[in-house]
Amino acid sequence: MTFMGDERAQSVQVGAVLLFGVLIIAFSSYQAFAVPEQNREVEFNHNQQVQTQLQDLRNAIVSVPGQPSRQAVSVQLGTRYPSRLVATNPGPPSGLLYTDGTSNESQNLTVRNAEAITPETADYWDGATPRHYNTGAIAYKPEYNVYGEAPETVYEHSVVYNQFRGGNITLSEQAMVDGRDITLVTLNGSMSRSASDSVTVDVEPKSQSSRTVRVTNTTATSNVSVSFLSRLPEEEWSVLLEDQIDPNPGDMSNERYVANVTEADGPGSLYNITIVFERGTNYRLKMAKAGVGTRVTSESEAYLTTVDSENITVAKGESGEVVLEVRDAYNNPSGDIQVNGTVDGSNAGSLTTGTEVSDNDGRVKFVYEANQSTATGTYTAQFSLGEIDGSFDGETPENVSIPVTVTEPNQGSGDGSGTSGLIYNEDAVALDSNGDTDGGVQFTVTNELDEEITITTVAIDPVNDDIIRLSDSFSNDRPPAPQENEIYIQADTDGYTDFGGGTDIPRTVDVDSDGSLNGPNPVLSDTSTATFHLFEFVQDTLFGTSEVDMAGESVTITVTYERASGGTDSKMFTVTPGGANTNEQPNADFTIASNGPESNDKWDFDASPSSDPQGDIAAYEWDLDGDGIFDDATGQTVENRKVDSGTVVALRVVDSGGNADTVRKEVP
Repeated sequence: MTFMGDERAQSVQVGAVLLFGVLIIAFSSYQAFAVPEQNREVEFNHNQQVQTQLQDLRNAIVSVPGQPSRQAVSVQLGTRYPSRLVATNPGPPSGLLYTDGTSNESQNLTVRNAEAITPETADYWDGATPRHYNTGAIAYKPEYNVYGEAPETVYEHSVVYNQFRGGNITLSEQAMVDGRDITLVTLNGSMSRSASDSVTVDVEPKSQSSRTVRVTNTTATSNVSVSFLSRLPEEEWSVLLEDQIDPNPGDMSNERYVANVTEADGPGSLYNITIVFERGTNYRLKMAKAGVGTRVTSESEAYLTTVDSENITVAKGESGEVVLEVRDAYNNPSGDIQVNGTVDGSNAGSLTTGTEVSDNDGRVKFVYEANQSTATGTYTAQFSLGEIDGSFDGETPENVSIPVTVTEPNQGSGDGSGTSGLIYNEDAVALDSNGDTDGGVQFTVTNELDEEITITTVAIDPVNDDIIRLSDSFSNDRPPAPQENEIYIQADTDGYTDFGGGTDIPRTVDVDSDGSLNGPNPVLSDTSTATFHLFEFVQDTLFGTSEVDMAGESVTITVTYERASGGTDSKMFTVTPGGANTNEQPNADFTIASNGPESNDKWDFDASPSSDPQGDIAAYEWDLDGDGIFDDATGQTVENRKVDSGTVVALRVVDSGGNADTVRKEVP
């Protein structure tokens, strides 16, 4: 056998070479085309994840006004490619998360022409002084290997959006403007983090509270406005604010109050955006400051203002309380700040202390005392964040001056004594609204305070403990009306509260906010009479609950109101529809005593001066915290009880027939 001329080995070798070449080409194609496309998908999915995480970061920032604690948000800056047996991957992609302008004092948000409704707060928010607040943006810039057209994702001014070379796509709604609510959260601090792994961003509230300050345009020709620098142009902000822009300027019925959105050139590639609000409207301004990264700054005190009272009235031999609040430039409380106080003039009464320190709520409490030798008249109590000297000016933001009127004893004390005040007309009747039981109560009060008042709360406490609920018999789809809501107050301006399913009592009801259906706070002018309708009272029985016939049932009512001249007062009285049961009502009275300076605000209360014509007092019930609810103690005496000076304590005595009488006294 011979193999001369056989060429088969050459054919095998050539085939093997060709097959190897095909494999090399296939692998090269996979490495060149398939791997990048798969990696591009990994990068795209990661970018979608980061956009969601930036929206989580946005939510943490815009929630700072109602969130007092730090919030942590995780952001995955980079990603990893899947492992491959033969193909190779480039280095893992990373991203840069950074702040822009948040530590540049020239990059500001500015509020203009906003004057506070409250006079003392208007010393700071005077409408003439623009208020500037440093803020900026936080952005994520990806550094991908394949997904080259990936956007930069930006948060600024409550909005998250993707910034492409050819335009922007918003990912969230704006949260700055909602009707008459203006919410401004600034961003402070410095951060620049580049990595392939995740990082945690701590959002730290640096100035925070849920407080709003009511502001309006300072002059008839000016508009409240908010200006800020943005990467988004005016036309995109107009889209974001589309449902807030008033198509019919001046139409206050459509709940749209943005008059215009304007644009001016800003530094670099930024636009200077201004939101202009309509005139003649009160806006609720809420502000907060959020910190991220390092170089986060704290806010110091900016102004001093009053809480509730712009003036007080004190009878000789009595005292009155002045509550002030220290706030920063964001209108939020500043704690641990010293406030100085004094009374201007001789023989003008005095403050029990000349210095107080604000608590965590920014509040300080001073007590003004008028002794028997203090002359009647009006004096000025002066308070300041600084020293008080001959140059004191009560109209500067750091100073507050409060008129103090000293009267003869028993004039305008607000406790129901004397002939002035809010007078209960002793006319309570039991009525029915559903053809079943006289379970409702109707009575009237007359304003004899020589000024207009606004009723804010009503405390309802039946003497009979079996009476546990107040529930009307009508659904909320009916128009509010007397005897068709749990509380309806007919006054110069009516007010009402409907709970939709009733409410447990005793309870203090905030008339304009506690129910599922509310009207405004009732307004009662001087010498006018208001009619109260409480429907209907429900009692606990062995077989469940049922309406109770209120004839002869006593209910203690505490009405709290604001005076037009400033300050808050209240009146307590006990109504008994149809009059006393079988016998005359008792008379409540008590004394207050302490063990001297070492008592540490602990007091003894003794109701032995109380009396009853039949001599059958059955119960002594005490309200020791001034809330109008008699659930703090029982018995003729209460000893060694801690009660703050200035608290108005009340006693209710009940006779064997269920008749009751109440009396209130202020703790010295």
